[in-house]
Amino acid sequence: MNILLLANELRYTCGVTNHLLHLSRGLMQSGKLKLWILCGGGNGINRFSDIDVSIISDERFLHINRSFSGFISALNYLTRFVRKNEIDVLHSHYHYGAAIARRASQLTRRTTIQTNHGILADNGKLKHFNADKYIAINEHIRRYIKENNIAGDDDIEFIRCGVPINDNPAVKDSKATIKIVTASRLIYGKGLDVFINAVNKLSESTLAKAEFCIAGEGELDDELRELNSSLGSKIKFVGKVNDIYAFLNNSHVLVNPSRSNSEGFPAIISEAGATNTLVVSSDFAGAEDVIIHGVNGLIYKDNSPDKLSGLLQEVISNYEKYAPLSQNLYEFTKKEFSIPIMIEKHITLYNKCLR
Repeated sequence: MNILLLANELRYTCGVTNHLLHLSRGLMQSGKLKLWILCGGGNGINRFSDIDVSIISDERFLHINRSFSGFISALNYLTRFVRKNEIDVLHSHYHYGAAIARRASQLTRRTTIQTNHGILADNGKLKHFNADKYIAINEHIRRYIKENNIAGDDDIEFIRCGVPINDNPAVKDSKATIKIVTASRLIYGKGLDVFINAVNKLSESTLAKAEFCIAGEGELDDELRELNSSLGSKIKFVGKVNDIYAFLNNSHVLVNPSRSNSEGFPAIISEAGATNTLVVSSDFAGAEDVIIHGVNGLIYKDNSPDKLSGLLQEVISNYEKYAPLSQNLYEFTKKEFSIPIMIEKHITLYNKCLR
């Protein structure tokens, strides 16, 4: 069968791109299908160079470039592409692409799937859910689709975004300086300013026991660096990280300070689980489906530097006490975020669509 994946951009610091990387590699290794990826561009296309997948980059498919004329042009291109390459299933990973794919599928009589990586505010002219079948990557997205009568049970598949996981958890040196990191796009919704302010509320004696890093790039890079500098430059900015696993393997704690209401489930949390890294996260929508406070991670009220600072103070002072939580998240991740299971479920869904 011939499968087309549609994505807004393929980037380095991007959970959706990481998912597409693991998904496309696993699908091609199965030997059961032929795969294309159609995207609007991005700086991470070369990450797919070792995978036998055809990638087409076309700026008409960028969400930021959307317009009526652009939509029609992209639709005409996609319709011709589907017919020429005998695409069986159009599988979108963003809502603009899903809208184009759905219209093209009506012209070509193909099936569409949409993986929902988050829940966006209900605004704009295009439907945010626009497919024959839906993949929910976390329980709260599945609940949202059902409760809002977007689709019935037969048209919703629950498939977590699998991540690579070693057979044994990474060993963290509890006697070393405690390394506390965040890694995300540097945008408002990710709450990096909360992290910066929380670190600057720590006592000098606590700060002396730890080091702090922010990894990633984004539109607020200069603003966040200025905030950090104005408060004494206690956090190191490391920019784009090409190997997130090496970065997390050498870290003790991953902070996810998200304040967004549109998170799906941040890939960085499952990657932290895979590397036996203690997760301290805000209570973003969907967090409770994976992270249980005091069992496999620590949760604080979002947008609260004081609450986050209190947890960091406790973790830095008593890291060995909280280390078992990361072991519990590692075991959960190994079971629930398995790449082979993710691939198997996708292939089953594709075959279901063909029937």
